[in-house]
Amino acid sequence: MKTFLVAFFLVWVGWWVSNTVKAQQPPAVSSAMMEGIGLEPDTTRPVAPTRPDTTQYNVADRPDTVRSVQPQPVAQPTLPASGTPVQNAGTPGRRPASAASVTVGNGRISGKLITPQGGKNQPVEFASIGLFRSRDSSSVTGALTDEKGFFQITNLAPDAYYLLIQSLGFAAKRIPRIVISDDKPVVDLGNIALTETARQLQEVTVQGQRQAYEYSLDRKIVNVDQLPIAQGGSAIDILQNVPSVTVDVDGTLSLRGSSNVIVLVDGKPSGLTGLDRQAILDQIPASNIERIEMITNPSSRFDADGAAGIINIILKKERGAGFNGNVQMNVGTRDKYNASINLNSRFKKLNLFSSYNFRADRRFQYRISDRQNLFEDSVSYLSQRNDAIRRRVNNNLRAGFDYTLSPRDNITASVMYRPEYSRDTEVEVFNTQDDSRTSLGQTTRNTLETEPERGLDYAFGYRRTFDKQGRELSFDATLSNNRSTEYQNFSNTTTLPENLVTPNFLIGQQRADNSRDNRVAVLQLDFVEPMKNKKKLEAGLKHTYRRLGSDYTFENLLDGGWTINPAISNNFIYDERTSAAYANFSNEIKKFSYQVGLRTEYTAIETDQRTTNVQNRRDYLYLFPSVFLNYNASESQKMQINYSRRINRPSTWSLNPFIDLSDPLNIRFGNPNLNPELINSFEISHLLYGKNTTLTSTLFYRQTNNEITSYRVLRPDGITEQTSLNLNRSQNYGLELVLSQEITRWWKANGNFSFFQRNIQASADVPGILTRTNRSWTARVTSNMNPRKGTDIQVAFNYRSPFIVAQGTIKAITNVDIGVKQSVLKGRGTVSLRVSDIFNTMQFRNESFGPNFVSTSRNKRESRIGFIGFSYRLSKQVVREKDRDQDRDRDETPGENEF
Repeated sequence: MKTFLVAFFLVWVGWWVSNTVKAQQPPAVSSAMMEGIGLEPDTTRPVAPTRPDTTQYNVADRPDTVRSVQPQPVAQPTLPASGTPVQNAGTPGRRPASAASVTVGNGRISGKLITPQGGKNQPVEFASIGLFRSRDSSSVTGALTDEKGFFQITNLAPDAYYLLIQSLGFAAKRIPRIVISDDKPVVDLGNIALTETARQLQEVTVQGQRQAYEYSLDRKIVNVDQLPIAQGGSAIDILQNVPSVTVDVDGTLSLRGSSNVIVLVDGKPSGLTGLDRQAILDQIPASNIERIEMITNPSSRFDADGAAGIINIILKKERGAGFNGNVQMNVGTRDKYNASINLNSRFKKLNLFSSYNFRADRRFQYRISDRQNLFEDSVSYLSQRNDAIRRRVNNNLRAGFDYTLSPRDNITASVMYRPEYSRDTEVEVFNTQDDSRTSLGQTTRNTLETEPERGLDYAFGYRRTFDKQGRELSFDATLSNNRSTEYQNFSNTTTLPENLVTPNFLIGQQRADNSRDNRVAVLQLDFVEPMKNKKKLEAGLKHTYRRLGSDYTFENLLDGGWTINPAISNNFIYDERTSAAYANFSNEIKKFSYQVGLRTEYTAIETDQRTTNVQNRRDYLYLFPSVFLNYNASESQKMQINYSRRINRPSTWSLNPFIDLSDPLNIRFGNPNLNPELINSFEISHLLYGKNTTLTSTLFYRQTNNEITSYRVLRPDGITEQTSLNLNRSQNYGLELVLSQEITRWWKANGNFSFFQRNIQASADVPGILTRTNRSWTARVTSNMNPRKGTDIQVAFNYRSPFIVAQGTIKAITNVDIGVKQSVLKGRGTVSLRVSDIFNTMQFRNESFGPNFVSTSRNKRESRIGFIGFSYRLSKQVVREKDRDQDRDRDETPGENEF
């Protein structure tokens, strides 16, 4: 307990220091800026820190299917008769026997594991060998067999022992009464035959089935293969059916009401996440995703960015020995197609894996908005309708390998190539009306946009374990490159009188191209050191380099020739370097455990607005403490209290002071004086396991200081201007309930209910209309039915009540999805059918207001889509879902509540 008090005191000191030694804070937004939004920005002030996204990897991240340790047995040896837990000191990730029980000698036990196959004896590779004392069944040590089936256990004191042997596909075996003495210190057991429990088959036999949703105190896990309603879609379709997560029409994520969410791929950096937090959702097909994890309050070992938490997308990679693979094809309504193939080949120390995914998608979308302009001497209206057809063709090719250098060393490397092509057509009509809503004329804008894109992601990882059980060193390096050029062609016509045409609204033809060149590189080193009495120390270093560049050129067709418009063209370069270090200390005291941590991040940012020749530089340092307290009341009840401090840095474009006139009726520009948000997040969670019921309840509170929000005003000439500014603070607090209930053997249901209140408080020099409060809630119910063997039926209902933003209200959203999956071809194939938003109710409506205007809008994206698909497994060996789960658990580092 003294250790805990000291550790808690250190965290309190860290918290005090972090609030005392703050980076310089830019002054609050002045009233002059509010009144003169169109004026040039004050470039003498420092640029606020910018970090549009955080991509990260930690050895502490549970999911990492790219990096794998050497092949391991499925489970620990069975318990001896005395009931003493069996622990294998030779297997990474498990606890060793206590130091007091180990006495070093010169004894040695060796042998070779074999199994008869085809009339010959074949070695049993990487089997688990556990050594125990005969007198009390206490665990001593253990080992793994090599690729030739040999094992050896050394440094044994004179005593009587027994062995427990277990490996996937073989019956467990016990070797009793092995005596080591001074006269006979060496015992050679020779060949030890194991009996197979499952023969190699020509088809896959699936025994047992994972749940679609898994819950723990610190995270939620969604197993994608168990979601028929996601078959044939993308990551967006999956996340629309994930507890606590909402996705809007533009693919923007919200977790418990906050859009400040970090998206990771395999727990590692990705070029996709380095560019746009939501871009990845439409580009990764559901068929290539194994599972998705949500961590709502990460510890100090994670990057501090992301107020609402982390969403980690885990890609598939086969793990079985020999050759394995699967193919999948899906066809959807209105020209939607996708196909994928995943392959791997494992032999001895080398595992090769690869995948290819193709996705072609065409969707319609429309937006209708109506704005009332309110001035002292006049009232007018502007009605807009935008109709668009968006097409995407995406390819995703990934290849890599895992190699076991030695029983202690493992490396992995992979490369991903991501070519994509998009083509969008839009027609937008602006209808200008007087106070009686009589049309004064219309302006029509036609847009054709094409964008070829190429991306390359490289990843390398090294992991080393040591003789001391639990000690581990890992190193990761990633590099992502992404290049694209967006080509736009505009054609504008109008029937408005000349005196009503907006000066900047150019009639005729225009064109633009936007060349993007983005790079993200990350180096990370992590170390785990177990200590006496269940204590553990974790520490790590990380460096992130991010460069985002955009060169936008806008041209007008004048007198038959193209002329550059310098008022709209824009060349902006963003360069960021972030260095971080963290340390976490954890301990267990009977049923109570705790973890305290501290992370520091130093960031240096340079921005170069080459169009206006404005350069800015800023560097700053912040501290981020975290505390996790766990109490395991019983096998069926667990509790956790946690706290973490986090940050949300302004995005690149919210800082860019360049005035964007590409839509002359709705002008946008950034605010270089934005201050980053600092967030304090608290949670109290309770997890209850019943015979047929699992219930997770969480009370959460999140306070955001200097909240960043968009702010829009209407000018007297009927043009709106939008920028970003800092509010004083916001508060989100509420209750979340997640229930998993087995109704019958063939019918299970999952329910999620989240209720929260949101308070927004404007600062003294920010308009008081931005101070608001409301209550909101979300509900999701998923019904999973298995009326007969091989048949899965899933129905999901989602509802989100209205909720507020700084300048408006987002209306309620509801939808119902249904999916059916049927096993065929003796379990080797699967036929699936799904319909999303079967009642076509998903649409995004909002009301917004500001000085001199009130507006409403309705945005509808094609959401009622039918898909039919077929998948086929190429593997020829027995696959058990429970075995796959155990493989997954062995490769993962424990979660926040498992230290």
